[in-house]
Order: sequence, then C-alpha cells, then structure tokens
Amino acid sequence: MKVALGNKLGYGIVVAIVSILVIVVLSIWQYRRIQDTGATIKHANQVLYQTQAVLNDAVQYELNIKNFLLTGDSTFLFTAADSLSALPGRIDNLKQLTADNPGQQRRVDSLLLFSGKNSETLQQIVRLSRAGNFGGPAALISDEAKTGYSHDVQSVISRMQLEERRLLDTRRSSNQQKAAELQWVLWGLTAAVAVLALIIFRKTRQDLVREKLAREQLYRFNNELEEEVRLQTANLQASEDKYKTLFNKSPLPKWIYEEESLRFLEVNDTAIREYGYSREEFLQMTIADIRPPEDIEKLMLDVDGIRGRPDAYRHSRWRHIRKDGEIIEVEITAHAIDFEGRPSRMVVVNDITDRKRYEARLQLLNIDLNKRAAELTASNGELERFAYITSHDLQEPLRMVSSFLQLLQKKYKGNLDGKADQYIHYAVDGAERMKALIMDLLEYSRVGVGKESFSKVDTGVVLQEAGDIFREKIIAARASVEIHPLPVVIGDKVQLSQLFQNLLSNALKYHSDRPPVIRVRAKEEPGHWLFTVEDNGIGIDPQFFDKIFIIFQRLHNKTDYSGTGIGLAICKKIVERHGGRIWVESSGQEGSTFYFTIDKKI
Repeated sequence: MKVALGNKLGYGIVVAIVSILVIVVLSIWQYRRIQDTGATIKHANQVLYQTQAVLNDAVQYELNIKNFLLTGDSTFLFTAADSLSALPGRIDNLKQLTADNPGQQRRVDSLLLFSGKNSETLQQIVRLSRAGNFGGPAALISDEAKTGYSHDVQSVISRMQLEERRLLDTRRSSNQQKAAELQWVLWGLTAAVAVLALIIFRKTRQDLVREKLAREQLYRFNNELEEEVRLQTANLQASEDKYKTLFNKSPLPKWIYEEESLRFLEVNDTAIREYGYSREEFLQMTIADIRPPEDIEKLMLDVDGIRGRPDAYRHSRWRHIRKDGEIIEVEITAHAIDFEGRPSRMVVVNDITDRKRYEARLQLLNIDLNKRAAELTASNGELERFAYITSHDLQEPLRMVSSFLQLLQKKYKGNLDGKADQYIHYAVDGAERMKALIMDLLEYSRVGVGKESFSKVDTGVVLQEAGDIFREKIIAARASVEIHPLPVVIGDKVQLSQLFQNLLSNALKYHSDRPPVIRVRAKEEPGHWLFTVEDNGIGIDPQFFDKIFIIFQRLHNKTDYSGTGIGLAICKKIVERHGGRIWVESSGQEGSTFYFTIDKKI
C-alpha cells in the first residue's frame, strides 16, 4: 500500500514538472511572437514618419515659392531649394521601407512622378513671375490648389498614411491578443507551481511525521533497554544474556566500542547487514575506519571531549562509509557503558541518507522555481511597461506639433510681444524634450536578451571611437581622458559602444569647477573583466547609488542638467545582457567611479 502511494506521488510530481516545462516553453514562444509583432508596428510607424517627412518637404517647398511670389524675397527660393533637394532622398527611403507592400510601391512611384511635375510647375511659376507676368502664376497656383500636381502629391500621401494606419491598427490588435494569451500562460504556470508546492509540502510533512515517530520509537526503545540493563545488574549472567538478546534483535545498527582504543567490541546483525562488513572484520576495525578521511579530525575532538565521562550523552549527525565505498548520512545516539570491565560506549545508528537527498533535491527545486518565477515576472513587467508607453502613437503627432511650432517660432519671432515669444519657446522646448524622452525609451527597449549579435570586440577601439564622438565637448570643457590598456571581450559592439558613450557623457556633463579628468581602466578577475570609469566631478550621494540605475530617475532639475533619466538604466540593461553587473562608488564632492563587469564565458 505504501509503495503504491509513493508511486502515485512520484507520478504526480513528474506530471507537475512536465506541465511547468510545457508552460515555460509556451511562454517563451508567445513572448517571441509579441516581439515579432512589435517589430511590424515599429516598421509601420517608420513608414508613417517618412510619408509625413515627404509631405512636410513638399509643403515647405511650395510654401517658400509662394512666399517668394508674395514678397519678392529671394531668400525663400534658397530655402525652397533645400526642401526640393531633400525630396528624392525621402521618397527613396519610403521606397525601401515599403518594399514588402506592392500597393504602397505603386503609390511611391506615383508620388515620385507627381512631386517632379509639381516642382516643374512651381519653377515655371517662378520664371513667369521674374519675367513680370503675374497673371499666369496666379492662375497656375489656383489650378494647382484644386486639381494640380500639388493636390495629387497630398492625395497619394494621404492614401499611403491611411493604408499604414490600417496596418498599424491590425498589428496592435494582434499584439494585444498575444499579450492576453501570454497572461493566461503565466497564470497557468503559477497554478502549476502552486500544485507542485502543495504536493512537495504534503510529502515533506508526511516524512517529518514518520521521522518523528521513528525517533520517538527509538528513544523509547533505548530508554527501555537502559532500564532493563539497570534492573538486571544484580545477576551478571542474566543481564548479559538479556543484553545480547536486545542488542542483536534491534532493527537499527548497533555497536559497542572501547573508549581508549576506539576498537569495535561488539556489533549486531543489523549493522553487519547494513554496512557489509563481517563480524570478524568489524572486530579488527576502529570507529575511525568507517569515517571519511576529512571527518577524522572532528571525530577525534569529539571522542576526546567525552572520554572518561560516564554521564556524557551524544546525539549527533555523522558520515559513515560502507564496505562498498558508499558514504551515508546517519544520526547516532551514544552513551557510556561498562563492557567486560572496560569503559565503552554503545552506539545506535539511524540512516538518514535518503531524507538528506530528498531535502537537497527539494531545496534545489525551490531555488530553480523561484528563479524562473522571478525571470518571468521581470520579463512580463518590462513587456507591460513598454507596451503601455508605445501602445499610443506618440511620435507622429509629436513630430507634427514640433514641426509647426518651429515654423511658428521662425515666422513670427519678433513680430509678437515678448510673452508670446516666451510661450512659443516653452512649447518648442517641451516638444523637443518629449521627443528625446521617447527616443531614449525606445533605445532602452531595443536592448535585447539574445546573444546572436555577440562577437569579439576590442573595447579599446570602442572607447576610442566614443571619445571621437565627444571630441568637441572634451575640448570645450578642457577635459583630460586617460585610457589604460583595455581587453578584447565577447559582446555586442554597438551596445558596448553605447555603454561607454553614456558613461563618458555623464562624466563630461556632471563636472565640477575643475577641468574634468576621466580615467578608464580594466582588470582581469576570475570569470570576468572588471572595468572602471573614474571622474572628478560633483559626485553622488550614497543614498542614491541604487536609484540612479532605475529608469526615469533623475537627481537634478532638468534646468540644471539636461537628460531624460534613461541613460544609466540603459547601461545597466546592457551590462546585465553581457552577464555582468554595474555599480557606483563616490565620496562627496571628489567625483564618482562607475564599475561594471563583462562575463568571459558568454
């Protein structure tokens, strides 16, 4: 009956583990599907952005031609020429972006044709105007506004944008559906973990109850044995016969050893059967012979501590070696006796090897389950935050607002009162900061978890390239950048370049009154490379050491130092992708030192 119950429990645990593995695989598959849908959403946004850029250049070109006709100011013709020169490149980019959509390709071809015809018409208007013919240009402009090529350009772009918005809505709906499916999968994983935990808890509880009962039974048996020995001391022969009977019939291994020499004096049949030695072999051995070599010193200390103390009682755990070489975990109970006139000790042994192995497996399983649950929770949290922010089409309307605010600022600056100029400046500045925030957030989301793009990267070359990017800032700040020898590592070159750029940018931005001094070093340590980026800037209060690596966390007002609060969060994500960690140390106003590691085994 007990065997059948054990088999059923084992089958239940196997089924629960297999269920968890299946759900984990489904979660990974569903997560990758969501990433693929996100890429198509990003592509649709890029097409929308490019169509709007084409429309903006076309409108800007036509607007500058008309401004020239109204004012006669040739400056507008130069601005118009800039817009016109940018159009072919914009349309070519649009052609490449829509290569997967035949319908959009045809519209791009029409757009190229109409924009060329429109520019020819507008150039004809300019020529007529310069010749003094103002009636002809007026008529052409009137016709263009209603049914001309300018109208055709705007119509084609409107159809392209309508198509991309339709695709964008479809892909967003698909992404939301996949996210919902992933949520159900995660709930399934949670339920499976709960069931497995319940099964393990019940099994552990049953084992503990059985162990407690066995120990109580063992204690009762030993107490009864000792009481029986004391009652029979008057009759030595009867006591010895009784003692041998109880000793040999014990279900647990027992032996007696001499305190002085530690040699076995007697062993019962259970000990012979469990340990594999014959009675003769046992009687030629000492208790040290069944211990692993590394436990001998501890055994000697324990024996010396109780030698000559009849009242000393021991209940402890040890490791024993059977004849076949197997090491087992045991609990022993030992007390002093007089055996044939020699100070000795009788030992009762309880084998707990299976229980210890089960406890070790249970601990490893709990660690693995906790790790998987933490990874899935973190992945789901990042996915939800990114989906929430990018679920709204932030970029396209923001670009529209920013473009027209800049036009408004350029056209009417100085023509309105000071308050109006100030309000327009605030609006333009806010739009630009919002744009920077969105771009940084998208950059943060692009730091992936795969290792496909990893290769050998010379970090010295990467840092030199990053220094070239900030060359003007370094010269302007009179900064000194010291680059010590840096290693070749395995990693993503683009992301490692971004990591160094962010750290150099911070060191240059948060400098004190002294000229900035930046030192970059690397040191090889077991399993990884340790990099340090040290500066003599304004430093960081220790209470903010962890906060600065959290996304959107800023320690300074944006009027004092620019930025979105994402740079160091991106650094942390890049370092963790490379199997390392990043931290900072700082002492008041004496500067900061950023440390990060790169794993060698990636």
